[in-house]
Amino acid sequence: MDPTVNPSPFPNPGKVLLTGRSMMVIAGLGMLVSTLVAYPFAERFSLGMQIAGHLALPISAAFFKLGYVIRLAAHHALGNLQAG
Repeated sequence: MDPTVNPSPFPNPGKVLLTGRSMMVIAGLGMLVSTLVAYPFAERFSLGMQIAGHLALPISAAFFKLGYVIRLAAHHALGNLQAG
């Protein structure tokens, strides 16, 4: 096997790990903001903003889950099979 070839499917697992974690943080903030817009502070926002908040909540949750899967794949590529 050529030592210059990276056997990992990722170009850099550490960078992929950072990407997954960042994605989770941004999606978590998105869920927090959309929840605040859609529920406790709904009377302060227009109907269109409330609808956008309701739509953004499951989309943010999906991106959070995708970030978690990316983080797990990066841990696996780094050899950390106990990450969960």
